[in-house]
Amino acid sequence: MRACGESVPLVVEVSVGPTVVVVGVHDPDPARLPRRRAVAMDDAEAESGRGLALVDLLTSGWRVARSPIGKQIRCRLALSPT
Repeated sequence: MRACGESVPLVVEVSVGPTVVVVGVHDPDPARLPRRRAVAMDDAEAESGRGLALVDLLTSGWRVARSPIGKQIRCRLALSPT
């Protein structure tokens, strides 16, 4: 949320299927597109910059697309069979 600034409205969509959870986060700024970059996950001094690195670790990937309200970052999380 810090990347977009304070008090920026976000829309979060979550859909659950039999084998996957899909999460989409929309924000109104189509110009500020996130990029994949190397992040020191173990940097105790860092105050930010781990969000998408965590998404990379926990999901099968993410993508960014323009949306009617700005842009959307979308990821898929596979569900483990029970």
